Amino acid sequence: MKNNTILKIGIMGILVSIIPTSGCTSSSTNETKTFSDGDMSFEYPVDFYDVDYSGNEIDSSTMRLICMFENKNGFAMRVFKNKTRTSPTEAKDVAVSKIENLSNYKVLSTTTETNSNGVAVEKISYSESKFLIFNWRHDNMYFQRNDDVYVITVSAIVLDKQKLADINNIIFQSIK
Repeated sequence: MKNNTILKIGIMGILVSIIPTSGCTSSSTNETKTFSDGDMSFEYPVDFYDVDYSGNEIDSSTMRLICMFENKNGFAMRVFKNKTRTSPTEAKDVAVSKIENLSNYKVLSTTTETNSNGVAVEKISYSESKFLIFNWRHDNMYFQRNDDVYVITVSAIVLDKQKLADINNIIFQSIK
């Protein structure tokens, strides 16, 4: 058991030292694609690709997963849409409450901002401790379009904070 943990830490250490120097983390966020479900849309970096999520939907009583994207650099994006009547503030508050009750999660910030398209967005940033030394960061954006509430979550191991901030900004500023 102990050797298995040491092996995992060693492999992750090798990956952490190889990935930043291999050029795998240097893709441009200048080019974008657009996601739309007919009620809302947003842009995201072109290096993200669709991921099949059938059978992998997160069990939630209020939100359902409508798409997933990833890129080769380890960034993941999930888009959820409400299944029941809720507001962005209520959905955010429920998430904050759940996060605060988990021992390996920590809420980093919560804000409410309005983007250049006039869309009010409730934001949560939180960290998740995994693999003893690695921290994941999750940034959630809650907003309403017509009668539907959406959540866009961007997640990654915190190796490139600027890249994560750039991705979040592209999405936030383009939500319509």
